[in-house]
Amino acid sequence: MVGRYGSAPGQRHCRGYLPRSAEDVVTAGKLDVPVVLPAGASQDDWEFARTFGLGGSDVAAAAGLNPWKTPFQLWLEKTRRVEAEFDEVATERMYWGHVLEPVLLREWDNRHPEYVLTGGEGVYGNRDHTWMLGNVDGLAWEYSGELAGIVEAKTGGHRAVAEWAEDDVPVHYVCQVQWYMHLLGAPRTFVVALLDTNTYLERIIDRDDELIADLVDAATEFWDHVQRDEPPPADASEITRRALARWPAVPGETVELDPLWHKHLARRHELSEQIKALESERTGIDNRLRAEMGQAEEARLDGEKVATHRAPAKPSRSVDHEAFAVERPDLYALYVTERPAGRRLTYATTTARRDQQ
Repeated sequence: MVGRYGSAPGQRHCRGYLPRSAEDVVTAGKLDVPVVLPAGASQDDWEFARTFGLGGSDVAAAAGLNPWKTPFQLWLEKTRRVEAEFDEVATERMYWGHVLEPVLLREWDNRHPEYVLTGGEGVYGNRDHTWMLGNVDGLAWEYSGELAGIVEAKTGGHRAVAEWAEDDVPVHYVCQVQWYMHLLGAPRTFVVALLDTNTYLERIIDRDDELIADLVDAATEFWDHVQRDEPPPADASEITRRALARWPAVPGETVELDPLWHKHLARRHELSEQIKALESERTGIDNRLRAEMGQAEEARLDGEKVATHRAPAKPSRSVDHEAFAVERPDLYALYVTERPAGRRLTYATTTARRDQQ
């Protein structure tokens, strides 16, 4: 053997780690699992393949257990109505996750000489359900050739530390690795994580067939919505609202609502009136407190601080975009980025009293 990090022709890991293939290490370690996209495929091919099924990172969202993506948003993406969208923070987080993944796999490998670590063969599938997909970070093998488990590498900032406390693992990661264990028939997953740049953690998640059955049921129900091109119920989250705002409109198209919407719109108007009354009451309390404080910057009750009334540390600033574009079009084009605005829901009927959202 030449070290613990040999590489085989064609063996590829999408984030840059090139461990040996299973055939090079253990001749009995071939998985009897179909590969729908081989290792070495381009990132574009990998992203395209994901639109035809649910991968491990999709399952928690399909089951309503992902804090950053709802089933409705996932449906919009899988039916290609909108593209997956990430803000700068999420993009940066994913980039460093990719960069640090081979470092974590290498560290896990060094700490566990009892196993042989290899990369996966690509995107795995399921013979009976071709929409079930999975792309693992690594595979841990016994020297006998038996699959010991899957290896998954995760990263997170300081806010993620609490989610991993007391041997916990964030629920969306648990869903992800249970999905992989279902596809590959693995008995466990070794999770290695680096949090807040210097907190190294390891967790072992055993296969849970009851949880897998629940995830398969939820994923099957969700994928049925995709195949029928019918959306799942829209939830009340801000995530779903933003996703629906990005759903492109067909100019001039009109939809006739079910008569049941008379009830829904009346209820919305009732809620709007209640909200206005409550907001007015709250504003009255705020103003009475401001008046009570007078020139004071801080208010205390029973010796404890309850409120402050201070000017912002920095003055507010605004830019006259129209004047800027006319007077300095060169700088405007250089520094101002314009994106299509999301659609805005505007109520125009008497029942809704022109409420806007």
